[in-house]
Amino acid sequence: MKTTSAELKLRARRKLKGKYPISVGAGLIIGAVLSVLITVFIIFAIIFGVTSERLFYDGLDSGIGYILFQIFTILFGIIYTAVMALLMPGYIKMFLNITTDQKYGISDLVFALKNKPLKFIGINLLLFLIGIIIGIPFMVVFVVSIITDFIPVMLVLLVLMYIALIVGSIVVTIYFSQCLFILIESPDKGVLQCLRESVELMKGNKGRFFYIMLSFTGMLLLGYGSMGIGLLWIMPYIQCTLTEFYLDIKTERTESVPASQVDHSYESMQNY
Repeated sequence: MKTTSAELKLRARRKLKGKYPISVGAGLIIGAVLSVLITVFIIFAIIFGVTSERLFYDGLDSGIGYILFQIFTILFGIIYTAVMALLMPGYIKMFLNITTDQKYGISDLVFALKNKPLKFIGINLLLFLIGIIIGIPFMVVFVVSIITDFIPVMLVLLVLMYIALIVGSIVVTIYFSQCLFILIESPDKGVLQCLRESVELMKGNKGRFFYIMLSFTGMLLLGYGSMGIGLLWIMPYIQCTLTEFYLDIKTERTESVPASQVDHSYESMQNY
């Protein structure tokens, strides 16, 4: 019988007891770094006129402004993703240590910098690229809608493409949700290998993962409603629960497949 989300959350709360100060501190450090990055982005956007009235209002009429803004946003997204790729693995590693009763600390945040940083950047950039590919149909329809002055048929198509974008993003997120955990535990594994193993781990567990994430919706809304202050305590709880989920499905897979068979399948995968 699969472990319920309630049980996973209970385990997370028990593991976090007395550890919230360091968990909140780690979140503050990551938040501060990302805030500086976003501030720099806004300053450069203003300097280069990306947010100027002429580009947004005159340019958007012909679709040129939208395309330029998307290019600028994609470039920032790549930089942002690279920074996140070097911070989040350490954050996740800290909770892996907490849930498995190992030594943990703020120093865990630099885990990716010390352990194959290019792989962590690569796996995040690959996921970012997949997200861009998924969004291409919506972007194309949006530009065409602008050019055709949002005629009814284009509006309907735009809505459909937006729904497809959301669904596609959710599906990709679910399938590859465990790849960072896998790479953190085994930095020598290849990027594509981690993605494949994540897909394997999620077989039969996609609904559980979606339900767990959905169950945090109300809590997240309250966190944002508190001007983000509540998120300092909510995010560690969510991350610890997701870590418990990973450990649970990993154990489940190990118990359901003979060790020799698992080892053979893993060794047959090539590193990329």
